Amino acid sequence: SSGGVGILHFDATKTPHDVIGYRRTAENTSTGSRNCGGGRTPWGTWLTSEESGTGSVYEVDPNEAPGNDYCRSPIVPSQGGNYESNAFWPSTADNKYHFYTTDDASSNYRLTRFIPDDDIDTMMAKPRKLDRLCGATGTHSYLKMTCSADCSSSTPSGYFSWTNSRSTESGDQVYPNAEGIDVKGNELYFVTKGQKRLYILDLLSNTWSSTATIQSGGSTFSPDQVARITGSNSPDDLLYFAEDGSGTRDIHARGRDQNGDYKFFTIIQGYSTTETSGLTFSPDNKYMYFAHQSESEIWQIWREIGEHTSNSSPI
Repeated sequence: SSGGVGILHFDATKTPHDVIGYRRTAENTSTGSRNCGGGRTPWGTWLTSEESGTGSVYEVDPNEAPGNDYCRSPIVPSQGGNYESNAFWPSTADNKYHFYTTDDASSNYRLTRFIPDDDIDTMMAKPRKLDRLCGATGTHSYLKMTCSADCSSSTPSGYFSWTNSRSTESGDQVYPNAEGIDVKGNELYFVTKGQKRLYILDLLSNTWSSTATIQSGGSTFSPDQVARITGSNSPDDLLYFAEDGSGTRDIHARGRDQNGDYKFFTIIQGYSTTETSGLTFSPDNKYMYFAHQSESEIWQIWREIGEHTSNSSPI
């Protein structure tokens, strides 16, 4: 009920990376608990979203002293929500960072966009990282998607815009219970667990497409948090998914098969009684981390050089 963020410190010179410290922060905040997906900032701090109905988003800098290492972020409005995960996009059109937050609700769930008044250069010039976003002023708007054809299609697509209202309207493409989100290049990816669907927004053309999370065997999974391997902006990069659904709770990925077609596949099988969460990667992308939520376990996954099978260990 107290919420909060756990901070793990690793010895990056060891293989695997040994844990050398742990502490908690951002606990017992005034706006909620149930800290969920979250996401990185452009300067390497962590955004943690509160999925409590009255929640906020807080920014955490593990390099600051305890007690001064977090602050409330203005990227969501003060009235709160069931906030889930966060991402950002450096827009070249206005030289500003655009911040995005999903909302895991069945109504008033629109994805929130926050554009700060400060441009990128002004934000990055501030030496203390928590001063760049916390306390910033800016504009909130909300994602409205319309279909170019029948919205009930198995693969709807269309155009999107940004509105001042969080309430849905007739003719909208619905996307309730939105969870994980990430941005790669000029494309924004987010998922909805109830629909079992991946949405892809082209932030330059204001168009969107979607697909169901159907695996090669024909079954679907309920996507939760997502994380895209960063680096070159290649269509061959993998998009990874944690899972929140009935049956197994695994780690999945979306990538190209030998024919160049995008497919979903399972890469790690989890427990059948708890969702996988906390999906992230080390800065060099050589280590994967995720949690089995109800089991209170965090796992570190890596591949040894020359091997075709991965290793893992609980932390």
